[in-house]
Amino acid sequence: MVAIAILGVSVVAIFQLFSINLRSTKKAENNTKALFYARSMLDEAYSIPDPTDSGSSIEFEEDFKGSREATLKASSENENVKLYEITVTITWPPSGNLTIKGLRTVYENNQ
Repeated sequence: MVAIAILGVSVVAIFQLFSINLRSTKKAENNTKALFYARSMLDEAYSIPDPTDSGSSIEFEEDFKGSREATLKASSENENVKLYEITVTITWPPSGNLTIKGLRTVYENNQ
């Protein structure tokens, strides 16, 4: 009888550890997907000539949503060189949120 009680407690503890491991794995998977989506949106903003045209929202699979915003942070006196800050935010249910920022310098030859 004592052995069965000990076995029962052990099985319950093992199942709880298994459940915690599954939740941690899902959380890590969601963070990895969010980082992949955010990096993709940031790279896209780096590839277009004017980053301020890159402001957009997009929906990905599994209810992941992304938004991108570019703001002018500084410019040279003759405005040939401009520094932009690009912010990408990815959200997912129930309360996941990831924000990354990047800087981009644009040189315009006005000759």
